[in-house]
Amino acid sequence: MRRLMRPLLYLIHAALALAGCARPSPPARAGRAPTEAAPLFRFRVDFWANLNEVLLHESLLPRPGFEGPKSLKNRHVVHADILAPAEAASWRAALAYYDGHFSTRNLFDQFIGAMPSFVGVDASQTLVATAHLDEEWRRQLLLAAPVYRTHFWPAHEQRDRAYIEGMQPLVAAHGAWFAKRVVAVFGMPLPAEPIDVDVTPVVPPFGGFTSGEPPYTPPHAALITLSSEDPSYAGDGGVEMLFHEVSHLIVGRVENALAASAKRQGRELPPRLWHDVIFYTAGHLAQERLGPTYVPFAERASSQLFKENDPTLLVLKRAWQPYLDGRITLDAATDAIAASF
Repeated sequence: MRRLMRPLLYLIHAALALAGCARPSPPARAGRAPTEAAPLFRFRVDFWANLNEVLLHESLLPRPGFEGPKSLKNRHVVHADILAPAEAASWRAALAYYDGHFSTRNLFDQFIGAMPSFVGVDASQTLVATAHLDEEWRRQLLLAAPVYRTHFWPAHEQRDRAYIEGMQPLVAAHGAWFAKRVVAVFGMPLPAEPIDVDVTPVVPPFGGFTSGEPPYTPPHAALITLSSEDPSYAGDGGVEMLFHEVSHLIVGRVENALAASAKRQGRELPPRLWHDVIFYTAGHLAQERLGPTYVPFAERASSQLFKENDPTLLVLKRAWQPYLDGRITLDAATDAIAASF
């Protein structure tokens, strides 16, 4: 749910009214149809991406006056008490760097921008400093890497790969249908190439994030990162949340339509309403596909997103659901949504 997020990491839950993320670009002309035989996703498990996300999560765990990440907020995924003194010192130094940069100073755009630096880099390879991954950050990762590789990476890699094994049959069963539906709803094509999906134990603060924008070429290639240990991202719920993340890439046309309608009507939309639309859409498409007993993520009590009588939820049920059902046009739906605020 994190997508090229703005600063103030620890306040984003309030900003979202809950992970999301940069402004979507206008509709792309290049793309692919969701019915083509090419795989939708390229799942991968990368050592450096795992280390990076684990360090961020551990640095953000709750402390007095700080609520911590929403995903696995009270759970360590490493047990630093087993480390020898020299190892513990290297690990603590890396955590202090992450805490100082990505929770205290909130340079989270930089964090997101560095993600391509980690994708596809083998555990045996070193990291190259880039505009987003500066030399001090790289140095901290290199110091923490032997500790992580020795004590924590084997178990994390095993769980990440088990997660992928569990997700692949669900994607095979439902992925083409979901892809066709989200493309139809949002009116934008998917990236021409399979979307990279990095799997890591934790993805603070919400369990998943997406980066990339049309035309989806480096350095703006599509990338989704999902948590292998957050139960919200597993099973049928994992399919919903995977296509929630996909929707971040193609929501631009709908977001622009909402903004234009609000301007015409002199209305002020709630902040990040487009993200609520993504939550609602992914959840109700999952319900459409999986059956009426399926409860969308955002409407579960555990998610603390849409309450039963949440005003935004009621608006979307009244004004957006008819569009999902094919009973009204996008313009009619966005006009009705904007008129409700």
